Amino acid sequence: MMLHIQIILIVVLCSILAALYLDEKQKNKIKFPTGRLIQLWDGSERRRYVRVSTNVHIRYSLPKESNNHIKAIKTKDISVGGICMTVNEKLSPHLKLCLEIETPGVPSPVCARGEVVWVKDNTEDKNDDGIRYFNIGIEFKEVQPKEKERLFKYIKELNKNG
Repeated sequence: MMLHIQIILIVVLCSILAALYLDEKQKNKIKFPTGRLIQLWDGSERRRYVRVSTNVHIRYSLPKESNNHIKAIKTKDISVGGICMTVNEKLSPHLKLCLEIETPGVPSPVCARGEVVWVKDNTEDKNDDGIRYFNIGIEFKEVQPKEKERLFKYIKELNKNG
């Protein structure tokens, strides 16, 4: 009789230990998010427009102060959808700007309104005068169709030659 009680006790204890082990294992199990893969990024650009490296003269101002143009230090690249340029003042994202982009061989600048979409500290153009420079990305928001066509032709020519 005593042997039966010991066997039952061992079975009950093993059952309890197994239940505790499985419970602990379930708690420590790493839960991975589940979802459906739609598309893999192949590492290529996701921009809508071709972007070319160039350095063009550009002036910008705030829309309310359109007669107070400031020249950008240099441009890095340009597309029909936007421009990346270096300036010596920190502009805030979402800031609206009036832009005048001078393209070589064209007497009048391309006029556009744009919005600052990103700002990064520029460490490449540091110099001894203590001025900080910033790279800013501007998305064109308002460009007249004729102006956009001029910009497109300029970029197409640069892309063909570059």
